[in-house]
Amino acid sequence: MRQLKRDECGVGTIELALIVPVLILLTVCFLDLARALNAAIVVGGASQEGAHYAVLNPAAAPSAIASAARARVQPLSPGSVTVTAEYYNNATATFVPWPSAGIPASSPTPTGIVVRVTASYPWSAISTLLDSFLSGTGSRTVTANAVMETRR
Repeated sequence: MRQLKRDECGVGTIELALIVPVLILLTVCFLDLARALNAAIVVGGASQEGAHYAVLNPAAAPSAIASAARARVQPLSPGSVTVTAEYYNNATATFVPWPSAGIPASSPTPTGIVVRVTASYPWSAISTLLDSFLSGTGSRTVTANAVMETRR
């Protein structure tokens, strides 16, 4: 009895056709994850820059602190970044919003003023797989806080 010889000419092409979409999906997911990490690092740097500016300029307006923080988010859209500045009030033992005229010189104790700057950025994934993994809506807010103390 004669055995039939199997033709294996197109097997490699079929295997490639099955693997390439999976590799492309993984590559896009890795790029999305890298974008998310980049946004987190940039937003963290922006909040630190805003806190540093607020520590050096306690009489600055909140808009000046926000401008200093937004100057640091260059790869991202500066208009999409939300910046809030607060200082710790020892009398109430809470963080209170930054006054429009800056912190009064007689405000907290003379030992120092603790400043907290929060920066937020709405980030959205490109790939649907990472969308569903990170959040159900496909968008996520990247938020970073920086706390510093100033001396008067």
